[in-house]
Amino acid sequence: MSENGLKLPYTELEAGGKTYLLRLTALSAARLEERLGMSVYKALERADEVRIMAELLYALIEGLRPEFTKQDTFAVIDDHISSGGTLASLNNIIAKALEISGFFGQAPAAPRS
Repeated sequence: MSENGLKLPYTELEAGGKTYLLRLTALSAARLEERLGMSVYKALERADEVRIMAELLYALIEGLRPEFTKQDTFAVIDDHISSGGTLASLNNIIAKALEISGFFGQAPAAPRS
């Protein structure tokens, strides 16, 4: 939940028996761009590279779970694949999370209290 009391839209990723809420916040987007030296849009174009995919996923998770570490991200990727997922399906989830976060098209309206 944001400081102003509005619930932020997010999507979910199930991996390793855990549910991860994915949303790119402004702060996590800025940190991602700083780590990669490129925009979020450029990173998504290169999401077929595991390093870039991991950075995107890390940014999406850390936005709502600041205690999450980058090393944890690789375990989530491995868990996703171990449970029958693929890197392509993970990229689809990442793209959906970015869309929900307002990076493509229109962001969904925040629910009213």
